[in-house]
Amino acid sequence: MRPAALALLPFALLGCYDDDCDDCDGDEVVAFLELEPNDLPPQANHFGLLYPGERFYIDGSVRDDAGDPFDGFAFTASEPIHVDFQLFHGDPGSDLDVCLYDPLLDQTLACWATADRPERGGVDVFEGGLDFHLVVESFAGDAPYSLEIVVFRLASQPLGAAGGSGLAGTGAAGERAPDAPRDYRQPPPEPVLVLEHTLEFFPETGLWLERLRRLPAAQAE
Repeated sequence: MRPAALALLPFALLGCYDDDCDDCDGDEVVAFLELEPNDLPPQANHFGLLYPGERFYIDGSVRDDAGDPFDGFAFTASEPIHVDFQLFHGDPGSDLDVCLYDPLLDQTLACWATADRPERGGVDVFEGGLDFHLVVESFAGDAPYSLEIVVFRLASQPLGAAGGSGLAGTGAAGERAPDAPRDYRQPPPEPVLVLEHTLEFFPETGLWLERLRRLPAAQAE
């Protein structure tokens, strides 16, 4: 069950997913509906603290155009945790992916960009209090989806993990590069500088003047 604090968030509680759930009494698994806009890191739906033993779903939809290409969901680890996720969608003509974004570094750390249905993966969070985002995006097609979140206590911390971002994706796989927005991916590389080479002839002296000028690659094209 989600902590009581989540009830204060502006998400619609859709209901129960377990077959044995009777009017949402007992150990049911609940589903929440995404809240738009959530296409950029500052707009991500924040679900508050995650605790070991929690399991819930987030239902939403994304489009394969500029109308709604990304859905960002932000979480905070209550302690070192491992989070398993599965992304379900029923449209065989669509392909949805998931990326892990570190808001502290402003970088996408891992992506699960395969044709698998459901798309599966995990996130290790090595310290309590750290934030992370899971970003659902469309590689092809428009589709509704259901993102399952299951939280476990992190059993062990890999050597060197504390010196990194504090986050790591597990089971990340990609058959292609993710098409995440700039703020949900690694910063773009510095522009490549090229040389513009021109020659100018002066008839009165019979001399040629060679000029070299640095241009950003975008201008050179």
